[in-house]
Amino acid sequence: MKHHFFKIFSLSVLLLAIGCTEKLDISSNERLLVKGKVVDQNGSPLQNIYIRTSAVYKTLASAKSDAVGNFEFTSLNANDNPLFVNVNIAEEFGSEIDNPDYSSKVYSSGVANRDLLLDLGTITLNGVGTLSLFLKNVAGDDNFLEYTLSYTSNICKLPLNANGNDFCELDQTESNSFDPTSENRTINRESILGSFAIFEYKFNNGPTQTIEIPVTNPPTNYVFEY
Repeated sequence: MKHHFFKIFSLSVLLLAIGCTEKLDISSNERLLVKGKVVDQNGSPLQNIYIRTSAVYKTLASAKSDAVGNFEFTSLNANDNPLFVNVNIAEEFGSEIDNPDYSSKVYSSGVANRDLLLDLGTITLNGVGTLSLFLKNVAGDDNFLEYTLSYTSNICKLPLNANGNDFCELDQTESNSFDPTSENRTINRESILGSFAIFEYKFNNGPTQTIEIPVTNPPTNYVFEY
């Protein structure tokens, strides 16, 4: 009886192990070197910033930046899957910031990585700021408002071969419309400190107009009346 139980238990463990690694091919056991330096928006080194490589939502290797912001570690490579280098991303979630005082960057190879040296150079992590927009409906006006708000997520996605170009795109967009009876509304969104949100709007189906709203900490309360 014990012998059969051991067989069943062993088979269960084996199946679990296979299930955890499906679709992630690291059979060649190929190693690559990952290195770089992490600084803040003022150029000061950032210590203890978590860096990890991953593929198919599984961590391959990890390290933390040292006292002068440098990191260097050896990682397995994903043979047939895009490779990600996650800077300041918590291991437990995959899209959760590890150190909430700073933004994050995620570098992706796009296709299977073939480089054995990944030198990311100097990685700048800005602080996290907030944009605050107050939409105020002025009594007595019969305006219809349509708007689109675009801003940058505090998790910036970049190609692995960015070659020092760390420009973060406006990757978050939301749109809405209000009629003359709509209530006032406050919009607060987290973004990268020092960036700008783009507020595009039009009254009564008129021409589109644009306002840039700075992302600050503490947030600047921008009031828009319609």
